[in-house]
Amino acid sequence: MLSPCLFISYISKLICNIIAMNIGCNIGGMFMNILAYADDVVLMAPSWFALQQLIDALVCGACDIDMQCNTNKTVCMVFPPKDKRKIVASAFPSFVLNGATLQYVPEFKYLGHMISNDSTDDKDILREVRLLFTRANILNRRFGMCSVSVKTTLFRSFCICFYGMALWKRM
Repeated sequence: MLSPCLFISYISKLICNIIAMNIGCNIGGMFMNILAYADDVVLMAPSWFALQQLIDALVCGACDIDMQCNTNKTVCMVFPPKDKRKIVASAFPSFVLNGATLQYVPEFKYLGHMISNDSTDDKDILREVRLLFTRANILNRRFGMCSVSVKTTLFRSFCICFYGMALWKRM
């Protein structure tokens, strides 16, 4: 339980240096360029050039604290504007991290949640529904002979786990 806190304190100077670059996106009226939880880091920028600058700063800062970025797990995602007339390009140059070319993806899993560049939560909701059915079936198999009150308590404890559902977009 202490591990994420210790890691964040270890990389706090790196995070502060990236924030201080003043390169980032306006999200809901707030300036954002980095999200970090334990060893999961997300960089956000409004342009290709700005993101490459953030990546380069991340590499330099990581080197200073004797840390490396795993280029096999690192991906890039472009969120197209909702107004199609504002699309400036359909393809972008590749990003480079420690000499490795990073792959573009339409979706990825971050902290257990599916993030899609089409701005929908459908895949994350579907993942959570599947987990609900899986957990319910496991409980039914193991505790099918128990009383209704026991099964209800177990269901509430183990099946209704919607961590992060407050982030889902309402249609």
